[in-house]
Formats: sequence, structure tokens, C-alpha cells
Amino acid sequence: MSFAAPTAVYASEPFVRRTSMWTFLRSHIFILNVLSLFVVGFLVLAYIVQVNSSISKGYQIRELETVREQLSLQNQQLEVNVREAQSLERVARSVKMLGFVDAKLATYVVSGAPSVALAQ
Repeated sequence: MSFAAPTAVYASEPFVRRTSMWTFLRSHIFILNVLSLFVVGFLVLAYIVQVNSSISKGYQIRELETVREQLSLQNQQLEVNVREAQSLERVARSVKMLGFVDAKLATYVVSGAPSVALAQ
């Protein structure tokens, strides 16, 4: 039995594998397909979230507009009630209900000459 000494071949430059981009793509096509599927899935999910958010904001705006219209109508009704309460007929009826009578002769109080105090 003969024993041979192991021989090693040493190169002065490290082994550099040069492949073209097309060769790389062909050899890793499955990984690229899965990665592309995840990217497309993420974009679809982001689009759905954005559309859903827009629809939700639209419903909130519609509800707030309805509340605003109801408050505007209520405000108009209150203004009518205020005008009615301040009308002369209403005041005249209220005066009669409270038992007030018309003044026949007004008596005015006359004071003396106005006096002025000096500030110290």
C-alpha cells in the first residue's frame, strides 16, 4: 500500500465566480417569484387599508353634516321662538297677565344742583 502525500494547489488570486445577471435570475427564479408575490400582496393590502380608511372618513363626514343640518334647523326654530317672545303683542299680553296698568300721570323726582367732589 502506498501512501501519497496530499497535494494542494494554491492560486495567487482567490477564486472569483463571475456570472451574468440573467444566469443569476434563472437560477433563483423561485425566490424572486415568492418575493414578488409578497411585494404585490403588501401593495394590495396597503391599498385596501387606504380605501377602507377613506370610506370610513366619508361616513364620518356624512354623519357630521347630518348633525350640523339638525343643529341649524334647531337654531332657526329657537330664533323664531326668540322673535315671538320679543314681539310687542307678546309683551303686551304678558303685561296684562302680570296685572300691570298704564301709568296715567308720571311723577318725576327733581334733585338739587349737581354736586362735585374733589379727588384727593
